[in-house]
Amino acid sequence: MKFLKKITGILIVASLFSCSSNDDASQNNVNYDTSEIAIKVSAITNSNTSDRPQAKNANLQIDEFWVNISRIEFEFADGFGQGISSPNIDDDHIAFNALPQEIQNYVTENYPNDAFCKAEMEDDDEDPYLYEVELQSGTELYFTENFELFAVDFDDDGCDLNDDDGDDSGDDDDDYKIFGPFEINVSSNQTSITEVDIPVAEYEEVEFEMERNNNPSSPLFQKSMLMTGTLNGLPFEFYHTFSEDFEVDYEDAGQNLVITNENNNEITFQFDLISVVNAVNFDAATDANGDGVIEISPIDPDGNNALASEIKNAIKVYVDLID
Repeated sequence: MKFLKKITGILIVASLFSCSSNDDASQNNVNYDTSEIAIKVSAITNSNTSDRPQAKNANLQIDEFWVNISRIEFEFADGFGQGISSPNIDDDHIAFNALPQEIQNYVTENYPNDAFCKAEMEDDDEDPYLYEVELQSGTELYFTENFELFAVDFDDDGCDLNDDDGDDSGDDDDDYKIFGPFEINVSSNQTSITEVDIPVAEYEEVEFEMERNNNPSSPLFQKSMLMTGTLNGLPFEFYHTFSEDFEVDYEDAGQNLVITNENNNEITFQFDLISVVNAVNFDAATDANGDGVIEISPIDPDGNNALASEIKNAIKVYVDLID
């Protein structure tokens, strides 16, 4: 249990539970058949589809739509998956230059003589902070999703790079996980995410998680999704920074995914952006700072924060599984 000193001076207590892992631990000894599945993604947009209703926002043109998928999870149907575990994967630390610039600036300005040790993003939605930064002295800094300092703690033992909080492993037999990250520019045509072997079985649900991208050279850096184009004659950029699970299903909710030994298995996550555009009033977006670009995000300078939340929620609704 850690005691975090909130910036206001009020002490708060946060229980950070972690489970240690043994890198040498072997997977279970259950023998099972696997088969290759091709996992793809596509988008229905206003520029590539003729059999969809005309978008309400006629002056909106979507040019690119990027997503950052960190994990894909196949949930076994009843009677399948007993004794099967997903491969283990260790949590990756975030390099200092991969942290948001605001956090880098804060650490550099306030702790110039305390070397950076490691950082990571929290994956518990109930935590009030998103980033944890540890310095060599043992100082631990916690930042919110808006890059604001939330709390400070101190570890008397200092920072140990080898003291991992655990791993993200599939230690139960309810589902089978595939780990990314997968950085994808979704186009009108099907785009490959990956081809991978998974157990031959029947699955009742497929789920994927979006998280912020940690690649500084990527257009998705520090974003989980990004959409660009033109709106009412001006360039626009929508992005979001959430970390959430997407539960996707076939249009026929009773249909299950059946993986066989035939090696011709394939699924596609299809984003219906036409329905997103029809569900959200993009015309409400403004270029409040007058820089010639309409910016829509949780922290944009144009005042379109509420609209960013609406777009994100609509995208979650209008994604389907097709085969």
